[in-house]
Amino acid sequence: MAKFVLLPDEELRRLNRLAQVNIVYLLVVSLASFFGGACALTAPDLYPALPLCLRPIVAQALIGFSGSAVAALTSCLDRYATGFERENGAPFPKNAKPGSDKFNRRFARWLFVRPFLGAIVAPTFIWGLSHFTNEPERYRAAIGFTAFIAGLLAKSVLELMKNLFKNVFKS
Repeated sequence: MAKFVLLPDEELRRLNRLAQVNIVYLLVVSLASFFGGACALTAPDLYPALPLCLRPIVAQALIGFSGSAVAALTSCLDRYATGFERENGAPFPKNAKPGSDKFNRRFARWLFVRPFLGAIVAPTFIWGLSHFTNEPERYRAAIGFTAFIAGLLAKSVLELMKNLFKNVFKS
């Protein structure tokens, strides 16, 4: 049976707390935004204060937020399982796999913001699909899935879009 190991110093204990806060935050916001978005898609009348024209966009944004939060959660858990990186760049534990990503303070900030990318990318991606594909109805029929995947891959979608404009407009 594995022993519980006390972290040796305050910097590592703070990183551990920060990782746990990130994990809880990402779990809560991914579930809340998923169910909020699913309700907005399937029962839009539950949001009477929201103008009718905004209901689909809000639903897509919430589900995209959820997808991006899930992507951030998996990144957080992978790094947390690998170890920590101190402010000076030193890994903990010392025998942690070299070159592997570890949890650190700078990355923790990215984890808090990442879900918001999905909230913006998902509706934008869906608009793009409806304008630039031959059969946009295929994507509208599975709008929740499309929004979740767009959020999950938000960082990659943004990179693709940036490269598309660079290649098409030579900018």
